[in-house]
Amino acid sequence: MAARIIDELKTIKSEIDELSVRKIIMDYFDDMGIPEEEIIRRTNAATDLERVIRNLFLLSLASEVTREELINRLISEYSQIVLAYGYRPNYAHIERVAEDVIDHTLEKLDVEYMTSEGRAINIAENEINNVGNNDEFLEAKEDGKTTKTWHTFRDNKVRDSHVVMDEVTIGIDEFFQVGEAEMLYPLDEENAYDHPEETNNCRCWVTYE
Repeated sequence: MAARIIDELKTIKSEIDELSVRKIIMDYFDDMGIPEEEIIRRTNAATDLERVIRNLFLLSLASEVTREELINRLISEYSQIVLAYGYRPNYAHIERVAEDVIDHTLEKLDVEYMTSEGRAINIAENEINNVGNNDEFLEAKEDGKTTKTWHTFRDNKVRDSHVVMDEVTIGIDEFFQVGEAEMLYPLDEENAYDHPEETNNCRCWVTYE
C-alpha cells in the first residue's frame, strides 16, 4: 500500500512539473505577435521536445548510452515531433543541433546547468521557434508574398541590435542585418547559427505581404 501511494505521489508531482514547464514555454511564445493557434502548436511541440531533451540529459548522467546513441535518439525524436505537429523538418539543421547539444552536455557533465530543466526548456523553445519561423517563411513564399517586416515586443528585454530592426521592411528573399548576423527571419539558426547572441531567446517576429 505504501509503495503504491509513493508511486501515485510521484506521478502527481511529475504532472505538476509538466504543467509548470508548459506554462513557462507558453509564456515565451505568448510574447510574440503570432496567432493563438500557432502559439498553442509551438507550445505543444516545444513541451514535447523539452521532455525528450531532459530524458537525454538523465541518460547522459547515468552513462547508460554512448554519444552516438544519444545523438541518434535526439535526431530521431526531434524529427518526429516536427513532423507530428505539421512542420517541415530541416534534417541537416536537426543533426547539427543534436551533435552540439549532446557534445556540450557530455563535455560539461559536472556543471549543473548543463543537465538542468532550465537548459532543456531553453533549447526546446528556441528550436521550435526556429522551426515555426522557417515554416512561416516558406509558406509566405509559396503564397506569393514579396515583402516582410520585422517586429519587436518593444520592451526593455529587446536587444539593441533588434530594436533598430523594428518595422524594417525588405524583400522576402533579402536578409535582415541584425548585428553581425544575417537572417531571413528572427531566430534564423540556419544562417545565424554562429551568432547565438542574436538568436537565443529572441521574441521578434515578421509579417509578410
